[in-house]
Amino acid sequence: MTNVNADSANEELRPIQDWENREVDGKGLACKRVYDKHVAEVAELRQRQEAYEASLPKEPLEALSEINHAMKDPREIESPQYAARAALTILQELSMKGGLDNSDQINEAVYWLSCRGLEGLALIEEGTRKAMAIAHQFHPMHEKYQA
Repeated sequence: MTNVNADSANEELRPIQDWENREVDGKGLACKRVYDKHVAEVAELRQRQEAYEASLPKEPLEALSEINHAMKDPREIESPQYAARAALTILQELSMKGGLDNSDQINEAVYWLSCRGLEGLALIEEGTRKAMAIAHQFHPMHEKYQA
């Protein structure tokens, strides 16, 4: 008898505790259909991640070029960094000068500026994630992702 079997034989049967079920996000007590659906969704996500990582450039020069493209020059007026900085700077100036009153025009302007800033930040985050994913594969401790 192996140690695992010996330990199991000595352990009394008991139900799954709430804390144990929470550690596995409720899947310990889920019905088989719910659990199988979860496993299938996770498998699809893992396959998608594997395909994404396989699509990243593998040669250092090609990787640097792709990182440069993903991170756009923040001084270019079309760059998301420029748009985010401009929107946030205008909002800061308006708030410091007392220009934010309760008028509908100001509310619409603030909404528009905040939307532009958030869109710019989303693009910056996307470029940063891609650049990090590319660079990560060149780290000596990197392990190839497999679904």
